[in-house]
This record gives sequence, structure tokens and C-alpha cells, in this order.
Amino acid sequence: MGNLLKVLTCTDLEQGPNFFLDFENAQPTESEKEIYNQVNVVLKDAEGILEDLQSYRGAGHEIREAIQHPADEKLQEKAWGAVVPLVGKLKKFYEFSQRL
Repeated sequence: MGNLLKVLTCTDLEQGPNFFLDFENAQPTESEKEIYNQVNVVLKDAEGILEDLQSYRGAGHEIREAIQHPADEKLQEKAWGAVVPLVGKLKKFYEFSQRL
């Protein structure tokens, strides 16, 4: 780890250290195994979370319409129907961030 920090803080590019770090084939040591397993469980959910975040569109339009027309019950229900599932997604994102 110290060598990695040396490379990252090196300002002289011509005389910088020359070594190879193989991140793709790295394996945890026995002392790292427990933490590795804990982190691995959390990271398995990361791809699904990223997909949800990328497809998140919000409900700004529905909310604005409901605010502009407070007496229109259909717009209020439409806004509520758009907001409730998003609250569930936001809760999922928050819980993932806490686990991470």
C-alpha cells in the first residue's frame, strides 16, 4: 500500500517508480478475508442500484401540476401515485449507502 501512495504522490514523472499492480487477480489474505466477504455481499447489490439510479426520472412534473391545481383531485392522485414508488427507491438507495 505504501508503494501505491508513493506513486500517487510522485511529482517527477520521468523518475517515477515502475511496478505493476494486478487488481483483477488480487486475492485477500487470511487476515483480510472476513472484511472482503462483508464488502463483497454489499457490492453484489451495486449493479442493480446503479441501474435504478440511472433510470431514476423523478416526479417533478406531476408534483408541479398538483401544486398548481390543488382542487383537482385527479392530479393530486396522479402526483401521489408517481411519488410513492420513488420514495421506496430513495429509501433503497439510502439503505444501500448505509450498508456501503
